[in-house]
Amino acid sequence: MATEGNTTVAGVMEMRTDCRWGAASDVGKERTENEDAFHIEPDIDLFLVSDGMGGHQGGALASKIIVEDLPVKIETRLRRRKSRKPRTIRSVLRRAVAEQSRQVRMEGVSEAGYKGMGATVVLALLQAGRAYIANLGDSRAYRFRRGRFVQISKDHSVVSDLVEKGVLDETEADTHEAQGQITHYAGMDKKAQAHLRTFELQAGDRLLLCTDGLTDMIGHKEIANILNNQPDPQAACNHLIAAANAAGGHDNITTLIIDWSGKK
Repeated sequence: MATEGNTTVAGVMEMRTDCRWGAASDVGKERTENEDAFHIEPDIDLFLVSDGMGGHQGGALASKIIVEDLPVKIETRLRRRKSRKPRTIRSVLRRAVAEQSRQVRMEGVSEAGYKGMGATVVLALLQAGRAYIANLGDSRAYRFRRGRFVQISKDHSVVSDLVEKGVLDETEADTHEAQGQITHYAGMDKKAQAHLRTFELQAGDRLLLCTDGLTDMIGHKEIANILNNQPDPQAACNHLIAAANAAGGHDNITTLIIDWSGKK
């Protein structure tokens, strides 16, 4: 299932013995159009969130292209590979994301008024008891495990690079003038190189994929509290969006939660 648009879209798409999930997307309090989109592909346990950029039309188109086309690329490449080793799956994701980035860039060049459009990408692919996380930009993936809330993705942003180099500390980063400027995204001129991480899933793991409309509004502590206090994934998604809107809702907000039980 893929979605984009102005209104909140929510619903538990499926509940199985090994995992269940929920998702929601909202335009926020200040924007007139939702440039976020998400997609869930149950057949291969692929979960994807994208945040468009490049103006209202360009951003919405870029995220729409990604949620419609990237899942097909990943599924096609997986079917062509006999191996399901972690190294093979990482290669599939790396190549599919790079190819998708080129496609978005070419679409922007060919469509009048869309040059320079792009979008973030963050995805989770669950295969054989492992989670594979890939991202471009500042949309994030988190893992909530036994009360510990950690970011799995890597922010591709000017501010994140400055923090990594020791030029800024976390407090300074929140108010830096370069806040929101990303360095890697689908549609960029150079070859896109996604950040990739993989880990073994454990029973009780909860994964959160989200756009910066959530994380720019509420902090890690509040997000973790909601994840801890809302056991139903759809209810948790809805509460996160409500909290972001209550804090100002300056941007579009998308949340997608996957709960892993590990039971067959």
